[in-house]
Amino acid sequence: MDILGTESLPSTAQARPKPRWLQLITSTSLQVLVAAIAAAVFGITAPHYAAGLQPLATVFISLVQLVIAPIVFLVIVTGIVTAGELKSVGRIALKTLLYFEIVTTIGMLLGLAAVNLLHPGRGVHKPAHASDQLSTYVSADQHNTSLTGFLAKMVPSNAVGAFATGGVLQVLIFAVLFAIAVLGLPKTVSEPIIRGCTTLSTVFFRMIAVIMLFAPIGTFGAVASTVGKNGSQTLTALVKLVLVSVLALLVFIALVLGLVARLAGFSLLRLIRVLRKELLVVLGTASSEAVVPQLMERLESVGCRRKVIGLVVPAGFSFNLDGVAVVVPICVIFIGQVYGVPMTLTDQLTVFALFLVLSKGTAGISGSAFVTLANTVAATALVPIAGLALVLSVDRFLSMARAATNVLGNAVATVVVARFEPDGIDRGVAARVLGMTPGKTCVPEQP
Repeated sequence: MDILGTESLPSTAQARPKPRWLQLITSTSLQVLVAAIAAAVFGITAPHYAAGLQPLATVFISLVQLVIAPIVFLVIVTGIVTAGELKSVGRIALKTLLYFEIVTTIGMLLGLAAVNLLHPGRGVHKPAHASDQLSTYVSADQHNTSLTGFLAKMVPSNAVGAFATGGVLQVLIFAVLFAIAVLGLPKTVSEPIIRGCTTLSTVFFRMIAVIMLFAPIGTFGAVASTVGKNGSQTLTALVKLVLVSVLALLVFIALVLGLVARLAGFSLLRLIRVLRKELLVVLGTASSEAVVPQLMERLESVGCRRKVIGLVVPAGFSFNLDGVAVVVPICVIFIGQVYGVPMTLTDQLTVFALFLVLSKGTAGISGSAFVTLANTVAATALVPIAGLALVLSVDRFLSMARAATNVLGNAVATVVVARFEPDGIDRGVAARVLGMTPGKTCVPEQP
């Protein structure tokens, strides 16, 4: 088993396989799980010291972010150039955006249903001395977001700036333009470029393998800091909000993503098993960015082609935030329930409509889930802004569940788009790893 947790091919250089106990203790998944448990215990017993360990998680996430932009660029370029046609790029993009809108809409409706049925805000005390100024919770730049402004920022003003700021969507656009230009060049010019990109992608993925050695340390810092700062009191006071949100996310995963996977002919449980290490890292760090490169490589290992991965995954982390779609409406209605503000069906549909727009405007912003929530509360003016203090106090716990759902949702989206894209997936590998069946509705592969 290699450093990323995948099975290595047999080699004559290997005298014998590693003993089972050695494979177990060197498993990153187990190390991350043990680190999270140890961090929780440390946070409870020594909260003063644990609260200062957040830099461990910050450094780890920064190391991952260091290579996200180059990997996205290289995967997109090699995927499009290898495909050899521009028509497939537009087709994949159209399928991807359509899928994103349908699934996130269903997720939001599920969130609204959960909060109306379970009423998590009943019995929760209003926050004392909470500010009713939006600027207390989000900055002016984060508040002044619009869909048109976001679209204007999608196109980088220069190529270096896209990589320097780490804007994944800007890198995506630059990579697509670069790949289109390479396709138009003579083979004598394009082939060395393709070979160079392929070689570089191998190097960067190897860097990720090295960085993931520090995942247990990053997880320990994140969990210890969270428990040390918030303690059990805050979570206990708002346990209903956290539990209802987690329950809604689990229902979304089991019913919505499960049904989507079944219709696409593969096993969701098998996909979760393949992504178990990445999901544990996300739960520990509460950041989906911590596993973007690993997710891209893992999806390639289950049979998805690079031309699909390179477009769906980067776009998904801005437009297909399934966890956010489920949790944000729960939080808005929760605030109304705490303050005794009745919200009619019309009011809730207003929240629904505004979320669809505001969630796109905050795509790519750090902490976009809470920013979207704050902007939705401010734009609708249906519930007191001071209620954001309640959600902010447990947002770290909500973020863990949201981020894991986002990662799994984007993985499912990639497999689904690849499944119904001509030559979008290696059927043999997908059948072996994900239990994928041919299915009658599948688009036939091109010879």
